[in-house]
Amino acid sequence: MSDREVRSLDDALAFIASYIEAAIPPMRVSVSAAYDHLLAEDIVASVSLPRFDNAAMDGFAIRTDDVRPDGTACLKITQTITAGQEALSALCAGEAARITTGAPVPPGADRVVVQEAARLDGDQVHLRAPAGGKLHIRKKGEDVAQGTVVMVAGTRIGPGQIALLSSLGLRSVLVAARPKVALLSTGDELVDNPGLLEPGKIFDTNRPMLLRMLQAAGAAVTDLGIARDDPELILERLVAAAADHDLLVSTGGASAGFADHLTRIIVRRGYLEFWKLDMRPGKPVGFGDIDDCPILLLPGNPLAAAASFALLGRAIIARLGGKGSNERHAWHLPVTSKIAKPPGRTQVLLGRLRQGLLGRATAVEPLPDQGSARLRYLAVADVMIVLHSEQTEILEGDVVEVLPF
Repeated sequence: MSDREVRSLDDALAFIASYIEAAIPPMRVSVSAAYDHLLAEDIVASVSLPRFDNAAMDGFAIRTDDVRPDGTACLKITQTITAGQEALSALCAGEAARITTGAPVPPGADRVVVQEAARLDGDQVHLRAPAGGKLHIRKKGEDVAQGTVVMVAGTRIGPGQIALLSSLGLRSVLVAARPKVALLSTGDELVDNPGLLEPGKIFDTNRPMLLRMLQAAGAAVTDLGIARDDPELILERLVAAAADHDLLVSTGGASAGFADHLTRIIVRRGYLEFWKLDMRPGKPVGFGDIDDCPILLLPGNPLAAAASFALLGRAIIARLGGKGSNERHAWHLPVTSKIAKPPGRTQVLLGRLRQGLLGRATAVEPLPDQGSARLRYLAVADVMIVLHSEQTEILEGDVVEVLPF
């Protein structure tokens, strides 16, 4: 497919889906290193949780048959059981075992009476254990039964998942690999912050923004820094990164100006699959490859770079990570005011969420038409509003697609 055949956002997403045919193979990591990764396998419990009947409270393990009709009992304490203890003696009639929370319940016991309902008298304990009260025993398998699926592939591993995986005794899990992405800014005018700004220079805003957007999308990012507008220098950095990365992302230098080198650089070591889409902002976005490594060319204007990455970059990362490239995880909310746009192109606006009861988003408020180089509204926006090519007049209350930003 040539660049002349890809003009719409839908065309570009379809091309990406066909271009990236296989996801990066999953990798096995230790449970402690699995945080924030996506599972690439179902997790089947190899054991039951709890692994054995254990006390839910500090108190006394007893046999319900030893409780009198009035709910009292006087029993002989024959053993003390603490958490981690292995060998247990069976509880016989008239006996009680002093027990701590988490300790295994001895054979024969079917109830734990909390210590607040007990009075000690030498080796005797007087208990109040009314019928119908809580048993205070965690039964084997009542949380997780052996052989059940406790997590499915695609689950994001957070603190709770780490706890469950650890409780099952797993040492490692198979997770989706994080695509390795090299990020480069281009432009003679760019300076890293903090730095000294000479006349005509500006701080690089796109690279810090895109680095966080890439990480949020699930990528492992290598920061290639800033390259001045020197085709040989830019090509050298990109070729070096292409050898051990899954994706290259550049920002700046993708337009048609005399100092915009990226499109010409790509064809020297690869192929420019498409360039310029019917979208605003972000028209000069491009996609191709350098030494068989995919490269996404993002515009230099901040809003254009952010919108292009939200719509295309996330799709590429998703595809490399084994998810569908059309999974945008979009919301659909009514808009608070009228919007008009020309037909035939995708348009992206920044917006703020309107909150309702319980903090739930009930609508989206479009921010003023920002211009792709303005930064102020990037700092106050919650979301991006995506208006598709067939939409021309959106009335107040009409539902629009909304992407998190």
